[in-house]
Amino acid sequence: MKQSSILASMLMALVAFTACSTDRDDNPILSVPANGSFTLYAPGITANTIDLDNSTSLTFKADQPNYGYTAPVIYMMEFAASEDGNTWSSWQGTDTSNENPLAITVPASEIASAVTVGLVELGREESQFPLTSKVRARIHAYLSGQEELTSVYSQEVQFTATTSYVLPPIPSSRFYMVGALPGWNAEAALTALFFPKGGDVYTYTTQFVGDGNLKIWIEEDLGVWANAYCCETDGSQDMTGTIIQADAGAIKAPSAEYYTFTFDKHHMSYTWTKLENQEPAEYTSISLIGNFNDWADDVDMTQVTPHNWYVEHEFTSDDIEFKFRANHDWATNWGAAWTVSDTDFYAEGVGGGDNIKCAKGKYRFYLNDITNGLLVVPVAE
Repeated sequence: MKQSSILASMLMALVAFTACSTDRDDNPILSVPANGSFTLYAPGITANTIDLDNSTSLTFKADQPNYGYTAPVIYMMEFAASEDGNTWSSWQGTDTSNENPLAITVPASEIASAVTVGLVELGREESQFPLTSKVRARIHAYLSGQEELTSVYSQEVQFTATTSYVLPPIPSSRFYMVGALPGWNAEAALTALFFPKGGDVYTYTTQFVGDGNLKIWIEEDLGVWANAYCCETDGSQDMTGTIIQADAGAIKAPSAEYYTFTFDKHHMSYTWTKLENQEPAEYTSISLIGNFNDWADDVDMTQVTPHNWYVEHEFTSDDIEFKFRANHDWATNWGAAWTVSDTDFYAEGVGGGDNIKCAKGKYRFYLNDITNGLLVVPVAE
């Protein structure tokens, strides 16, 4: 019995060894092809000058690079720009990817963004657009999940295109005001979040009482004074100015009145806009109300600067719906057709608008009762 068991075990081991040997013999060997070793075919339309402003997309085709065996390959287009055909920008990638080399369709807006970035890199300014330029195109290919080890580029094709000034959309960051109004520390700054207006522009509207001195922190640098954004001359009361980050001085409000302070991060500039209405409606309270408290017990916010309200609150159940309201009454309330997320945290409030939807979790809530701006920011645990 024991001898039979030993023989059986030896037989199984021999079978396993033979199978493994066969696997090793048949295993393909990964080889990364050389750049330019597979062909990109330009669309027929590229024989003409392409008007990117009035085009929807371009579809490119390519051969599949030979990695030694068949595997999922990711294809992404890259573009470089030149006005004279001699001096070229660096390669600019696009967001669109595809696993089918016979139909790599790229939105014209992404190509326009890549060309714009390239021309700006070469010294062109926004006022000089629209521009006609030479464009190089190539494919960046790599095995799915192995970009660092298997990246390879096709040969290039060229065409001519015209585009307006089109930069890639800039995601909203979170910038906070620190200064005379909320306080000169990171904890106080968290209560005074700028309202994103798109295009890397942010605003804060209030009565800048006292001297209204302020600086600006991005969320990642809260409390780091060396990284605060502000002006070149400490105490400047200019209506417009340049924003700097190194050795920045505090900006001072032009007067103790109601203003919208606009911070343009893209152009690194700021503007003060005085409000026509210097006597906005006053509220004794602003609060949250919704299905999380049976539409009954309001969660009151704090007025941290004139007409700017703030509270931190945690929702302990899913499928939350809520609104903001004034004076614990429905006569004045704010809603929006909006589902809050980490990337969609701003909305324009609508009087009597839809219930706002939100998932379970802790959030910081902001409301400006002059502009009706709403911010709901998830708090990372």
